Amino acid sequence: MVKVKVCGITNMEDALKAIEYGADALGFNFYPPSPRRIAPETARAILADLPRTLCNVAEPKERVEEVLGFGLLEGGRQAFWGLQFHGDESPEYCRGWKLKVIKAFRIKDQASANRLSGFPADFYLLDAWAPGYGGSGSTFPWSWLIGLNTDKMILAGGLDIDNVQEAIRLLRPYGVDVCTGVEAKPGIKDHGKLKEFIHAAKTAG
Repeated sequence: MVKVKVCGITNMEDALKAIEYGADALGFNFYPPSPRRIAPETARAILADLPRTLCNVAEPKERVEEVLGFGLLEGGRQAFWGLQFHGDESPEYCRGWKLKVIKAFRIKDQASANRLSGFPADFYLLDAWAPGYGGSGSTFPWSWLIGLNTDKMILAGGLDIDNVQEAIRLLRPYGVDVCTGVEAKPGIKDHGKLKEFIHAAKTAG
């Protein structure tokens, strides 16, 4: 069954609803220009009340050591399961972290999809190209990915209730990532859309 990551979590209510509806991972954004940016201390407060079995994902682009230094790895449990990098990080930069590494690639054309091969990351998150390093909120031709190994692929970019099942059936990715497709406004989730999206993803066969 495909994994579902809900990105751009900024508050406890959205976090708990995502878990209730079956999300496998939550994404916290520490990139200051983003409207979904969350302070490390706020993320810590949310994580402190989440089930210990939940797989959590942090997605800092900058100040990684500072973010992790806010006690987010304290308490005898690993609050963060992985780090997600959205910038122009080199293979050398992505090596050697104690946490899992998800490297985001902005897919602009067929050739850019081929950059994944051999890159040292545990998972590849594929998003549509857009200026800057935030989520694009738009799709790209999924046909560009046909033939690639999808065992480590997390598909993102404009996914919503209407297209997530088609994407999963075509590519069979390890996981899907959603943010804007389940929002009421930037940083705040629409719980109805959130529930429908997770159900649609989990039942895609």
